Amino acid sequence: MDAIERLVAIEEIKLLKAKYFYGFDHKDWEFWRREVWAESGRLEVPEIDAVFEPREPMIEWVIIQTNSQTSVHHGHMPMIEFISDTEARGIWAMEDRLWRTGENPAHGDVRYLHGFGHYHETYVKLSEGWRIASTRLTRLRVHTMNTY
Repeated sequence: MDAIERLVAIEEIKLLKAKYFYGFDHKDWEFWRREVWAESGRLEVPEIDAVFEPREPMIEWVIIQTNSQTSVHHGHMPMIEFISDTEARGIWAMEDRLWRTGENPAHGDVRYLHGFGHYHETYVKLSEGWRIASTRLTRLRVHTMNTY
């Protein structure tokens, strides 16, 4: 991979992460499935001791967890490195805000969560383009409230 190909691939991975946030926040699960994840996709959330793989059971879990949630995600300052021409890894600084209903609070009676941390990801280039192979969300700080 030459320097121009590397820059193009970095931009493609940035667009992939934008699709991740857009699909998640809009609950467009078919878009998320088709445009974001490799079939072997893995989601890890250590703060709740959760690991889900492959893609289909993982997406089904996300749908159940977020059915009455409004979310806003931001990703910043990616550090992307290439393992090969078809594999990469990246770390994204992140901020998320989650609003839950009283009927479906998170972790006890949490109705609002504001988190700061990082996504640690691996990517694979498939015939349809770059896809997320794995993501691990680590939060450095979380602010929660029982009301909003």
